[in-house]
Amino acid sequence: MREGLHKIASADDTIVALSTPIGRSAIGVVRISGSLAATIASQFFKTSSSLIHRQAAVGLWESSNGEIVDEVVAIFYKAPHSYTGEDVLEISAHGNPLILNQIICMVQSVGARAAQPGEFTLRAVTHGKMDLIQAEAIRNFIDAQTNGQARTALRQIGGAVSKRLAPIKQRIVDLIAHLEAGIDFSEDDVELPDNTQTADQVSVLRAALEELHETYTYGKVLQAGVRIVIAGRPNVGKSSLFNRLVAMDRAIVTAVPGTTRDVLSEFADLDGIPLRFFDTAGVRETLDEVEKLGVTRTLETLSEGDLALLVVDGSRPVTDEDLGLREKLRTLPHLLVANKADLVVTREPSLEALKPIWISARTGEGLDALKESMRSFLGSSRAEGLAESVLTTARQNDAVVRAVVSLRAGELALRAGTPHEMVLLDLYASLSALNELTGEITTEDILGRIFSTFCIGK
Repeated sequence: MREGLHKIASADDTIVALSTPIGRSAIGVVRISGSLAATIASQFFKTSSSLIHRQAAVGLWESSNGEIVDEVVAIFYKAPHSYTGEDVLEISAHGNPLILNQIICMVQSVGARAAQPGEFTLRAVTHGKMDLIQAEAIRNFIDAQTNGQARTALRQIGGAVSKRLAPIKQRIVDLIAHLEAGIDFSEDDVELPDNTQTADQVSVLRAALEELHETYTYGKVLQAGVRIVIAGRPNVGKSSLFNRLVAMDRAIVTAVPGTTRDVLSEFADLDGIPLRFFDTAGVRETLDEVEKLGVTRTLETLSEGDLALLVVDGSRPVTDEDLGLREKLRTLPHLLVANKADLVVTREPSLEALKPIWISARTGEGLDALKESMRSFLGSSRAEGLAESVLTTARQNDAVVRAVVSLRAGELALRAGTPHEMVLLDLYASLSALNELTGEITTEDILGRIFSTFCIGK
């Protein structure tokens, strides 16, 4: 077992849980992991053939008094060739919650206990079947809402980040060994490492980790998504643009100013990045109490947004209200969008000077240009240039940043002629941070934060 994990994930307990969603379905899967898995199979699963590793067997699940509970399909995985690295039994029964619960209760009656959230995956990490980065990716893959999220998670499950880190960690180990040897055998004929050359090698490793750190900007957006608020004066075409961007007639569109009184939201995705668009009430001075409340909610939504699309009427001169709202957005990233381009013969110079993105929400003109500008903001336009390995969690990024800081300190110390004993402290610190990242060294607190977000049964 990995260092620190054997005290947290006990292999003595056999655990059981429903691995499919709660509710009625055609099939429900009960998963059992631990030393009692084979014994449980022999007690309750009756079949004409014996259970063979990784082969499905059809049989009856019977209680101790011979009562048939269900006809099931069972698959037995012999340790260590299973998801958790332990003996695992998976029972596929009919998806009736009553039947599934009865099976689980029978399993618990002979010594198994209910699994905690993510405990199957935690055991997989414990037994070296995967590292913490891959474990986090499994959660992200299950929760993925877009193809982009799913693709990135699948690459991480395959070890894309881990494989990228492996040679860096090995090179740090080599440098540590080289410096240690120079210290231990300094009185012998062992050649001492050259400080400048060693510093150059550390610099290369630091640059490689900084490049990995830069992927977090995209990875964070990919996982967390982006809140995009569409704002502007009444009757400039905000709702029409909203409908275009979410590809449905979600908002009511009329020629009457002030139609939208409340905030509407809808999900969409751009290049695999989840986006939540908000259509808001037009911002203007008004005596209508309901409309005033809508304006207040618009400003509140803008304060919580990641990006604003400030829509103006491109068929009219820019107004003081447009400029005033743009001033309110000075602290929020925003794109100026000039709508109704299909009605414009000559573009208004005062508006053109603001360099807006010209579109027509009615015809779709300019939508591609608007999406390209959003891509630039999101960083998805650079996504194709990223390697398959992308950092997607704050924990991963924090570990890489700490490793970079330690390597930078070690590099500076080498160039300043600092004794190698002090340089080694920095190199060991960087290696420790990377080991925390992959899970070779970890703590109960870190594991608790990671696996508490998993579903039970995974």
